[in-house]
Amino acid sequence: MLKRLFSTSGIRGVYPSEVSPLMSFKLGCILPSIFGHDCVVGIDGRTSSSVLELALLSGLLCCGCNVKRIGLTPLPVMAYSIKKTGSKFGVMITASHNPPEYNGFKIYREGGWELMPDEEGMVEERILEDKYLMGSWSNVGLCIDYSGALDEYVDDVIDFLVEDNDVIKSNIRVIVDCCNGPASLVTPKILSLLGAKVIAVNANIDGFFPGREPEPRPDVLTDLGLYVKNIGAHLGLAHDGDADRVAVLDGKGSFVFNDRIIAYMAKRAIERGEGKTVITTIDTSRCIDEVVEKLGGEVVRTKLGKTHVELYKHGNVAIAAEPWKIINPRWGPWADGILTATTIVYDLLKSKLTIDDLLKDIPNYPQVRENFPCPEENKEKVMRIIGEELERVIGDVSDVWTYDGVRVNRKSGAWILIRASGTEPKIRLYAEARDSSELRDIVERGRSLILRTLKS
Repeated sequence: MLKRLFSTSGIRGVYPSEVSPLMSFKLGCILPSIFGHDCVVGIDGRTSSSVLELALLSGLLCCGCNVKRIGLTPLPVMAYSIKKTGSKFGVMITASHNPPEYNGFKIYREGGWELMPDEEGMVEERILEDKYLMGSWSNVGLCIDYSGALDEYVDDVIDFLVEDNDVIKSNIRVIVDCCNGPASLVTPKILSLLGAKVIAVNANIDGFFPGREPEPRPDVLTDLGLYVKNIGAHLGLAHDGDADRVAVLDGKGSFVFNDRIIAYMAKRAIERGEGKTVITTIDTSRCIDEVVEKLGGEVVRTKLGKTHVELYKHGNVAIAAEPWKIINPRWGPWADGILTATTIVYDLLKSKLTIDDLLKDIPNYPQVRENFPCPEENKEKVMRIIGEELERVIGDVSDVWTYDGVRVNRKSGAWILIRASGTEPKIRLYAEARDSSELRDIVERGRSLILRTLKS
């Protein structure tokens, strides 16, 4: 409890040493006193989710909170249900894209808003104080089944997207990798109802993630790419463990850089008159700036996991997004990988274009993303040294951003970002350049600095 509970996105840690049933019970006891006595609870398919859920429910109910219990659900359905039902808050038990030994809690307040930093601090303070008041026998909360939230979500997504009651007949074949998570209960169904021919893989819910690692990175999706190519599918989609993320593969089975999807969704929203401001994170491509500025919009960058904070501050927002995770403000203030997947498929069905055609105006600059194991206790020292040396190591610098790690931007337009992961014991490297040779150069410089610093 000496370190902060909240990481980049929610509370997350290894079960049961860092995230335990006792922590879950205490959260259940203190959350109603902060946000109100009416909530929604959902869980992902991890092996420890059920025990954490029962502990959380015990805390909520004994402190007088009425609970709508969805059960197994993608995170977007839980967040949507808070807004749909007017509940005061919601809790999703999930560790998102982390390995199977992890679990955690994502807490959303009224309207489907992820907690703001000051609210996270308030929750942490109450947990540390370890003070809460249990109700008497006559003030125990009610727990009702709300598994119908999944069908409500499916119907409402289709109503939200489909224009003029379109009924689209198409031969577009889409492969959806559900990551052995609860996305299998929703995404294939929505896409089928839209008119796509859907093949679902890794659609059995299994907390050991036997199909693949939960993070939908290019190296993890190699088999999916081969499957897309070999059966002649038009598109591949891959969720993480709770479906707030989605990755896209084209008809050749090649990974489409996430930033190009962000740029496309921004372009789509601006052209439809849905806003001019695009909020994104420090680790995203210049292609977003080029697309948005060409359309007369503005890009605002922030820390990873905090796009919702900037969304709350700004008006006229087209989208808010970080790689894999896109928020459509007209739908709600949460990252929704299912809505993103559905939007892309709907556009393909309606336009009868390929994904390559849909993205033809979006620049495609080469990128690299790498991870380096680093114990939690060493992160601060490693990042301090990197902060002191990265600008000198990279050279030809135009400016440096330091609000989430260190990003050095070159005059050529190339950039490199090194930051400590907020969810895993890793140092992350991100880089982009307009040509592969410069990309190799800056990545090698950054990689050498990280490896040298880790050994020091």
